[in-house]
Parts: sequence; structure tokens; C-alpha cells
Amino acid sequence: MLSRSLLVMSGALAVPQTALAQNLDLDETDLVVRHGQTVDAVINDQPVSFHIAPEAISIPTVNGDAAQRIKLKPSIIGYGYLVGPVTVNFGTDTVRYLQRGGTFRRRTAFSDQQVVEGADAIAGPAAFPSRRTILTLRDPSPDDRALVFPMDRDMGRSQTGVMLDVDGHPVHVAFSFDRPESLVSATGGRWIADAHGGSFADGPRDTMVLYGVLRPARPLALTRPLMLGELEVRNVMVRISDLGNAEGIADSPPETAPAVDPDEIVVTAQSKVKPRSQRMYVGMDTIGHCASITYDFEAETVTLMCPATPAMVTFPVPVS
Repeated sequence: MLSRSLLVMSGALAVPQTALAQNLDLDETDLVVRHGQTVDAVINDQPVSFHIAPEAISIPTVNGDAAQRIKLKPSIIGYGYLVGPVTVNFGTDTVRYLQRGGTFRRRTAFSDQQVVEGADAIAGPAAFPSRRTILTLRDPSPDDRALVFPMDRDMGRSQTGVMLDVDGHPVHVAFSFDRPESLVSATGGRWIADAHGGSFADGPRDTMVLYGVLRPARPLALTRPLMLGELEVRNVMVRISDLGNAEGIADSPPETAPAVDPDEIVVTAQSKVKPRSQRMYVGMDTIGHCASITYDFEAETVTLMCPATPAMVTFPVPVS
């Protein structure tokens, strides 16, 4: 079950929200969230609990039942999240938040569907004001060391993560605590296969992407390891027809890739469609041995605290 998170400020003890006046400069604080905890806010005088997920979209997104309870009203700006042929449409409302001892306004998305279990809403690491967002999986260990990556600003408002260079091709990476595999879009999978001696190891199976949408993906066996800095990216799955296509990846017997379909955010009010880009969600079989991920918005870095990568084992996905 998800539990409540506390505000952590540099050089100070954790303080519950109820003990603070609503005048804190949240941009000077650290938001520290253990996986399985929620961050509480008040919107329109109603309590709202947020699951902070490293791969979540940066626009705070509220479950349908909670959106009705807090009386969110659709504005002229909406957006659709396209996952292959599936479009999940959202309305948005700009509302004031009371959270962690401060107040701020955020455009907030909602629809009539449930987008997260165990909380009222979901948000990415950059959704709320903070100096740093620190997402933890376990307590620190003396064996942990810092793996520091530049923050990938080309991911825009959609997600927060890092960039993986695959033989000169950029693949935008978001980390995930909620999946074992590392799931990559089709053309990115082909780049990886070409550069690392990859071939499909099994047939397609439905795999969760975001917002409850399942898409066909196939496991990719590599003869040369795929490295993200010092991390070996393991258990790679290729979304065989999303964001390009996977044609050209060796297969026995050969199969025809399905038709191309997109995966991108489309803003529906006076905005251009974002160009397609290749995305990967790096899961727990790669980062499950790590203690934490720190998103430092001043330094523009993403730091994983991890011991040396162990021999290949399967890390359990934590239960929220």
C-alpha cells in the first residue's frame, strides 16, 4: 500500500506538511519519496495523493474519480497521449496546489479513466517544484557509488531522464520501478540490434507501456552488452511497431513487422506536434540493485546510487 511522503530540506529534519505554513519556497527544497509512498497535496480544498514515478509524464495526471471529487474543469487546452494506435485523451485545468508547506499553480490533466492504482494521481520527477527530486528504492549502502548522467532536456515536458547513445543515434531513457524489462520503441530496438548483435529471442507478447495501454513487444537477445554508463541494460524488449518499425532485426523464423504507429504527446490547442523520438524505459532488471535516483534540476544531472552491477539476476518489482 502506498504511504505518505514527507518533505525533506537540506540541513533540516523531515517535517510533516501540517506543521508548516503555506509560504515555503519549494524550489529550495528536496522532494524525497520512497517507492510505495505518496506525496500529498490539497487542490480545491480537497486532499489528493500523488504517486511519483520516474517514467511518468511531467504533467500531473489525476484519476477520473478524483477529478470529479476535486471538481476539475476542462480548459481549451487538452492533450492526447498516443501509444501505438491507442489515443488516451485528457482535459486539463490549471489549479492551485497546497503541498509540502508551499503553494503553486500547475496545469493538471484528467480524464474519466483510472491512470494509477493506490493513489489519486501520478506525476513525474519534474512535475512539482523542488531543487532536487530523490526517488529511493532502499536505504543507502557503503557499496553504493554515484553514477552521474546529464539530464536529457530534449525529452521536453513529456518525461525526465537521460540520453543513451546507440552508435550515434539518440535514445531517450526514462527509468522505471514498475517493470522488470527495459522497453524500447521499434527503431531504437533496431539500432540496438545492429550495434550489439541483437536478434529476437521469442515471439510477441503484450507489454504495458503507460496509462494501462498494452502494446506488442518481443525480447531482444544481444551478443554484446548494451551499456548506459556503467549500467548494463538487461532484459531488452522491443515494441515491434511503435515509433518506426523493427524490420531488419534477425528473426527465426522471419516475421513481418506490423504497420508503423506513433507514440507521442499531441497538444490540441495552438501547438505543433512533437517530432517522434525513440524512447526506452529502463526497468528493474537493470536498476533493481540501486538505492536511489536523484534528479538535480539546478545541476541538470540524474544520479543513480548503485553498487557494482551484480551477475544476472531478476530483481522483483516493488509492490506499491
